Amino acid sequence: MLWGLVAAGVIGILLGFRVRAPALIVATAVVVVAGAVVGDTDGWFDRYRLLSILLLVVTLQCAYLVGLFVRLIWRRAVTRER
Repeated sequence: MLWGLVAAGVIGILLGFRVRAPALIVATAVVVVAGAVVGDTDGWFDRYRLLSILLLVVTLQCAYLVGLFVRLIWRRAVTRER
């Protein structure tokens, strides 16, 4: 689960730095489907699997906001140098 959070965070930062919101929507859908398929509990959906999917989605979207902020700071620094 920890590596999933790290991967979701890195992907979110890269998405925020490079692309816009439609890519975030697609990435969120991929995270939800992957979390449902690869969940570590056996049997039907339970609250632990749903909470882990929610945690991955929140991590992805918060990291996306961090990526947007980094891009904003980067652009302002580049324009000040010119």
